[in-house]
Amino acid sequence: MSDKALEKAVHKLKEGDSRAFDYIYDKTYKVVFFVAFRILGDKHAAEDVVQDTYLKAVTNIHGYNADNFTAWITTIARNGALNEYNRTKRQSATDFSAEGDFREGNFSMPDEDSFGLISAAKKLLDETDYRIVVMCAIAGYKRREAAKTLGMPVSTVSYRLKQSLATLAAYVKGGSK
Repeated sequence: MSDKALEKAVHKLKEGDSRAFDYIYDKTYKVVFFVAFRILGDKHAAEDVVQDTYLKAVTNIHGYNADNFTAWITTIARNGALNEYNRTKRQSATDFSAEGDFREGNFSMPDEDSFGLISAAKKLLDETDYRIVVMCAIAGYKRREAAKTLGMPVSTVSYRLKQSLATLAAYVKGGSK
């Protein structure tokens, strides 16, 4: 996945070429969906957030001035998913007819760990290592592509990815950083 090609497509979209959207969507859908799904844990809710994410991105495309579109759009998806999660949480807390009614003692608020491994990665890793993990392990970037995007040597990306995955594995096994 070439970031130059993605940035070129974003530039075309800014100029009004709606055909560029298809390329942008194809190159970013997987990571956008994964970000939303990891927060919400529900495929249909994640798909709704993805749709809203792309609508917001297209609507606000002229506000994009950075050099990493994937990071920009995943931030929109993350914020949308967190908003949806919080909205759903508020609804379930006030839905007295729902199964598992809290008056019957079946109600429990989710804790921070329920957001899953991505949340753990965000908490345990610095911003660069987090971006490397998301790009390589989730979005499917090759290490050389991630290195080019992040402006660092491939060997550094490889090393930091290996260390980050080891940190996350230790966390999952019960260790902590």
